[in-house]
Amino acid sequence: MSRVRRWAPWVLLVAVAVAVLAVGATRSTHPTLDQKVMHLAGQVRCPVCEGQSAAQSDAAASVQIRDQIRKELLAGEANGQILAGLVAAYGPGILEKPRASGVALAVWIVPVAAVVAALVGLAMAFARWRSRGLAGAPSIEDVALVDRALAGGGGPPAGGEEARPGDTTAFRAAPLDGDD
Repeated sequence: MSRVRRWAPWVLLVAVAVAVLAVGATRSTHPTLDQKVMHLAGQVRCPVCEGQSAAQSDAAASVQIRDQIRKELLAGEANGQILAGLVAAYGPGILEKPRASGVALAVWIVPVAAVVAALVGLAMAFARWRSRGLAGAPSIEDVALVDRALAGGGGPPAGGEEARPGDTTAFRAAPLDGDD
């Protein structure tokens, strides 16, 4: 009985995974014309709207771009040709994602280089901290003195001497105003 309880969740997980894969395999992989138009329009910025793609915007310019994409798809043009035509008409700023060539290549390289540099810097800092080890940690004698002082075994030095620098056995509280 315990074996059944132990394996039941795993069997259920496998059954769900198989069902999801079966549903995914039977779905049509051929998008409709409207889906193709919206996909390409999503890669193009609206020329008059701020921060919207031609697929999201209802501006006249975006509707015109979607109509142009539809006509060119019906004419049998490839996606790359359609996007190249839009770039020729509106300039390279029309694309949502800049092309990975020329100066626009920096948009793709700089963030990756910054992340790599940050990771290398962290690795170097951790290596430096590890190599230092416990060099800055207090010695066992220092810890023993502090423990003794906190336990009440260490009072002020005998004979009214002043505490020496580094002597952790002398814990004297400074008098507060009005306390003598």
